Amino acid sequence: MAARRRTSSRFPFKSAVFAAVISIFLFRYFAPFRRKETLTLVSEGGKNETGRNNNNYIVRFREYKKAEDHRRYLESELGLGGGWEWIERRNPAMKFATDFGLVAVEGSVAERVVGEIGKLEMVKDVNVDVSYKRELLGVSGSGGGGGGGSFSDGKKRPGKIFTSMSFSEDEERHHAVAETSNSSIHWGRELLAQKSQVTSLFGADVLWSKGYTGAKVKMAIFDTGIRFDHPHFRNIKERTNWTSEDTLNDNLGHGTFVAGVIAGQDEECLGFAPDAEIYAFRVFTDAQVSYTSWFLDAFNYAIATKMDVLNLSIGGPDFLDLPFVEKVRVVLGVC
Repeated sequence: MAARRRTSSRFPFKSAVFAAVISIFLFRYFAPFRRKETLTLVSEGGKNETGRNNNNYIVRFREYKKAEDHRRYLESELGLGGGWEWIERRNPAMKFATDFGLVAVEGSVAERVVGEIGKLEMVKDVNVDVSYKRELLGVSGSGGGGGGGSFSDGKKRPGKIFTSMSFSEDEERHHAVAETSNSSIHWGRELLAQKSQVTSLFGADVLWSKGYTGAKVKMAIFDTGIRFDHPHFRNIKERTNWTSEDTLNDNLGHGTFVAGVIAGQDEECLGFAPDAEIYAFRVFTDAQVSYTSWFLDAFNYAIATKMDVLNLSIGGPDFLDLPFVEKVRVVLGVC
């Protein structure tokens, strides 16, 4: 949508952003000393690391309205009590209209209550609020992702951070891990050993020479946030938190790394669009846990605040999560 509102001179920058995405791919899948890492998707049963009950459901409505209006509608149709309750979401997206609500349903009456909600005229559908668990390569400790992260006492740990993804419906069944062949590992080491900038390998310097540096482009990065005091960024416009943790900081380093690929200022590792306006969306906790509802609110906020480009470095089979997939299609303007 933003591309339509701005002049055509913006389109070369999109090529630079595409190159940035490619560079992230290279770092992930051709990096030396790579170890296995997973993204787990849990759809039901019990509580997870954040203590949230998995009997939470996303109720998607046919119209965008204020969350309070959706709540009153459900209460008028279902009545208070009855094994369900509305979950208040306190985040920046609540300033705008939304197309979904989050409800907690008691397990003993879940089938009946979910069925009743799904039959309401203004309700599009009802889906489980899916839990994502991402683990980072090179992070030790049980449970993955929560073993201290990339930073300790505010100082960067040695080494780089890489991610790959896997998926399962719950902890005990249908678990599949996406593997990447090591057949190109020698080539990857040679690439990383070259002195030339990765940006030069993809021709970003040609765009820079023509004045395309990402200026006035609103870049949303959905990840673990960005360190507030990082010296390699000149244009961090906003940091927002969509998780259950009360912090804006990036305590793992993955989100900061991705932001560096896009708009870093370090002369030894330049970003592709150094003048882009960075908007950090913290959608993963320090334990690398996230939820569909967190992403949906963050997506709606990105739409409402007219972000130009969104970066999602999460990978994995998110196509199995219908609310997530359809919201991405809305963001892309294809539905």
